[in-house]
Amino acid sequence: MSNLENNIEKKSLKNDKASYKNHLKLLNEKHKEDEKERKTLHNRTKKSIKEDKPNILKYNKEYKNFIKEDKKNIKNRISDAKKWYLENKDSKDVTNKKLKNLVTKAKLTKYDFSGEIIFENVSYSYGWGTPFEFKALDSANLKIKKGKITAVIGMTGSGKSTLIQLTNGLIISETGRTMVGNFPIIARTKKIKLVKELRREIGLVFQFPEYQLFQDTIEKDIAFGPINLGADKVDSIKKVPSLLKLVDLPEEYAKRSPFDLSGGQKRRVAIAGIIAMDGNTLVLDEPTGGLDPQGEEDFMRLFYNLNKEKNKRIIIVTHNMDHVLQIADEVIVMHKGKVISVGTPFEIFSNSDLLHKIEIEPPKLYKLAHKLKDKGLDITDKKFRTINELVKFIKESKK
Repeated sequence: MSNLENNIEKKSLKNDKASYKNHLKLLNEKHKEDEKERKTLHNRTKKSIKEDKPNILKYNKEYKNFIKEDKKNIKNRISDAKKWYLENKDSKDVTNKKLKNLVTKAKLTKYDFSGEIIFENVSYSYGWGTPFEFKALDSANLKIKKGKITAVIGMTGSGKSTLIQLTNGLIISETGRTMVGNFPIIARTKKIKLVKELRREIGLVFQFPEYQLFQDTIEKDIAFGPINLGADKVDSIKKVPSLLKLVDLPEEYAKRSPFDLSGGQKRRVAIAGIIAMDGNTLVLDEPTGGLDPQGEEDFMRLFYNLNKEKNKRIIIVTHNMDHVLQIADEVIVMHKGKVISVGTPFEIFSNSDLLHKIEIEPPKLYKLAHKLKDKGLDITDKKFRTINELVKFIKESKK
């Protein structure tokens, strides 16, 4: 090797070492910045929890007072249960076990889970106190109306799934409280009383719910939830055929294994199992993930019918804005753990600045409407869900 080549190689190695040292320096600086940011966030969360203590004391006092008042009605509820039993005991379906269940239920505090779901200053962090601590919800305040279809939208990591998991106590906030009707889930509660009753009323369907199937027959899988929550076994089994019909599956499927079905059919069985608990609210987290377009349409129709025909409150988290426009009465927009907007689909999708902020494209119809607006034809203030309605407004605007 010549002296020139040798000098070039030494210079190259020297440059590589300098580059490596500089890289390590930058990594170290980035680590320090991240650690500083994490500590700042953690301390801010600790401060918000401390500041929230007076509210928690107030909420717990209200909760105890409610229980105290409700106890005055327990005797009447037990009396009503016994009266019903005496009037119906000749029926073969009315057993001593059913009376026992009714009396047990009568002794529980009576809540109405069907009212508005209210989030009051709710916050939640994952990985509390670790280097991976992440603020998923930040002092969110929100009302979800009864009897409506509400869509929750936002980019990945905005807090959508965390928010809906608060509705049935799957997770519990670090500040504030979640009110389901008049049932309170107060921040940092160690154990939720009446959690079975809460989860009977608020059915939570995760993405790919078919993975939750585990019984050897469809009938057993659908009836499992109600039976596990204390419902009568015979009554629960009897309801299976009508539930299969509700999710567009043949009644004779009841005795089949759920594992013999297609992916879409398994999902229908899983959703039938949630509906079987006969709660007022169905919460759906990306329920059409992995389905073909026809399967997606079928499920959207199912959720729409459950709302309009059975008066079920539907709360749906989805990235599909066409579905939101198709069925939602109200849309909740989340961004970086905060609720930044609530409105009708028409109000949300006509707001191009809002959509740009949350980095979400509008439904196809509103995407076209925004392009027409750029060309001088503005119909974004009109309310339309279908192509025919859009065409109608375009024609009217041209007159």
